[in-house]
Amino acid sequence: MEQLSQFYLLSSGSLSFYLLDLALLIAFLAILTRFLGSVITRMKLTEVLSHDDNAAAGVAMSGAMVAIAVMLMGVASGDVGRTIVAEITLIVSYAILGVVIMLLTRHLFERFNMSDISIQQGIAKGNMAAAIVDAGNMLSTALIVRAVMTWVDGASWFGLIGVLVGFVVSQLVLYLATLYRYYIFNRAHAQDGKTLHGEIESGNCALALRFSGYRIGVGLAMTATSGVVVYDPYLLTLSLTAWVGLGLFFFVAQTVVSMGVRQLVLRGIDVATEVGEQRNVAIGAMEGAIYIAVGLVFMGLFV
Repeated sequence: MEQLSQFYLLSSGSLSFYLLDLALLIAFLAILTRFLGSVITRMKLTEVLSHDDNAAAGVAMSGAMVAIAVMLMGVASGDVGRTIVAEITLIVSYAILGVVIMLLTRHLFERFNMSDISIQQGIAKGNMAAAIVDAGNMLSTALIVRAVMTWVDGASWFGLIGVLVGFVVSQLVLYLATLYRYYIFNRAHAQDGKTLHGEIESGNCALALRFSGYRIGVGLAMTATSGVVVYDPYLLTLSLTAWVGLGLFFFVAQTVVSMGVRQLVLRGIDVATEVGEQRNVAIGAMEGAIYIAVGLVFMGLFV
């Protein structure tokens, strides 16, 4: 038995901290999900989910829950604190900051990325396309923020700086990703007078799946940056500059590679017509899956 114990990384001293972290993270996950759910729907969750059966609200809430869990992973993945009080204080700080980030990213997404429509009102009315892009936005933001957290060391107070930097970077990159998809879609459907915003507002779930899949794929690809760039707390500005620069490169590389994979997988299919006009959810889901898969490949190669 003593010989087997040398293969376990857990010690009796650290086990209590891990159990404390687990209890706190699960509690915060439940509390923050209910809080964000109320913010998203502006109604009591019981009324929205069980009485009104608003599936769109359920999808948006699910995205919020997964996004919060992704960010909290950055805290759980680091070393334990020196004392129980320090550990609790750190986790509470990250949880509060996580809620603020989710609220901000939803506001910025609707204000700048989807400026022509109201995502909030769309979800309240049961617009599934609006819910999908809202969930995708929160998840893609969380992926990039977590990447910076784990790179800086999310289990320390330096990690809070990483969260703030990661949030700013995520919003800039995801805004560029939105501009790219907006330009591509509007150019392809210029003769029909269709726009990306208009199609989301009218409930085009195929387009929403492709759009969200692309942004999540970008978030995953940028996660790979943390495995390539060295973090130096004494040269923080240079380290962050290198991280952002390589992150932008991975963003472009993921887009180019995904285009090539799409040509191979969906060869012979007019994806613009299928998604933009026929609203073929199967094609939209496949395109979204391609973007996510390529992002995962980047992550697997470099992290």
